[in-house]
Amino acid sequence: MTDSPSSLKTVSIVSLGCSKNLVDSELILGSLKKAGYETSSESDADLIIVNTCGFISEAKKESINTIIELLQYKRQGSCRKLIVTGCLVERYADELKRQLPEVDAFWGTGDLLKIGEIIGKNEIKKIHKSAPGTLYDPDSPRVLTTLPHTAYVKVSEGCSRTCSFCIIPKLRGIMKSRTVESIIGEVRILANLGVKEINLIAQDMTSYGRDIGTNLETLLRGLVNVDGIRWIRLLYCYPWGFTDSLVKIIREEDKILNYIDMPLQHINDRILKLMDRGTTSIRIINIINKLRNEIPELTLRTTFIAGFPSETEEEFKELLDFVEEAQFERAGAFKYSQEEGTKAGDMSHQIPDEVKEERYERLLEVQSEVSLNKNRALIGTVHEGFIEGRENGNYIARIPSQAPEVDGVTYIKRNKKLKVGDLVKVSITDADIYDLFGEVVS
Repeated sequence: MTDSPSSLKTVSIVSLGCSKNLVDSELILGSLKKAGYETSSESDADLIIVNTCGFISEAKKESINTIIELLQYKRQGSCRKLIVTGCLVERYADELKRQLPEVDAFWGTGDLLKIGEIIGKNEIKKIHKSAPGTLYDPDSPRVLTTLPHTAYVKVSEGCSRTCSFCIIPKLRGIMKSRTVESIIGEVRILANLGVKEINLIAQDMTSYGRDIGTNLETLLRGLVNVDGIRWIRLLYCYPWGFTDSLVKIIREEDKILNYIDMPLQHINDRILKLMDRGTTSIRIINIINKLRNEIPELTLRTTFIAGFPSETEEEFKELLDFVEEAQFERAGAFKYSQEEGTKAGDMSHQIPDEVKEERYERLLEVQSEVSLNKNRALIGTVHEGFIEGRENGNYIARIPSQAPEVDGVTYIKRNKKLKVGDLVKVSITDADIYDLFGEVVS
């Protein structure tokens, strides 16, 4: 017997992968709330949704394991429908259908705004796929799952770059930008709800608006005028597109944090060419120098790939030397993942797993020393910070150089009653590789 739409009243969603996926999950919840659902725990929900990541092999494994784990609630009878959505479905819908017959539906990355409407009409299919990627506007129902003072805002969907290691354009489509008016309208709504920190996200932030005749500078000029917003953070900026006017607005506008997330992936010219990154080591070094020289107290975050096909020990050593010389405040690393459907996946001279692991560990070791020194240099300085919670009697805060989820936090000694969302002055008293320690000052 099939459950009627009216018999499903509660929903729980598990969001995996990046913050762009998290926004999609919040839109799914908004669609379902509009259809009459209430959120619930996984153990009590009538409907469970898993929003998957399919970017690299480790993310795929996590998604599959999560689905299998959540199927226990369907076997026990508490969950009556389980839907799997997101990038993994966009990539492997037919295979997932064969391997996981207990799942009621597989939903790609498109039409997520209609999920509540379609389920409500009982028109759900085993596989639901349309044009990949979901754009939304201020009127799209959305349930924030972040802390009340912070939110992610997706300014575009998809990517038009052709990086040889990346499957994202096939999962999300070519880049489609939201209008400036749509984004500003959403931020105004968020500000009225009490949000003070806006984290702008995209697959290619510095290319925002090129497809619709605008640019990132124009968007930022509008956003800084939204009352109530205190911090605006730029995430996923490619190492091109930093025009003089963009650098100027970052430097001059107090609301725009001096924080840039700029994934570089490598520094060796041959590897950059194989990656189809469209840049060179000299251009990368020049843009870093430009940003450092023109934006005071800049926090630079980046990511690198260890073990790209045919990478030699000498080329990897060049990357290690660069990491040590460039002194990034924040840097993460990935072991190269051979992905079907990518140009790099078909390349010869794939690096053995044990070599990738060894290079990955060496890269993190070099960056750890850099990060520790950078954090220790903050001892004695004072910064604004949002209170985010408590742990072991101490408060947890984030200062402007700490992005949510991906960076460390600042632990504050308990000396007065604070609440989540408070913006306080914090004096840094100690530091380790990832986190800072401090106390509230007047």
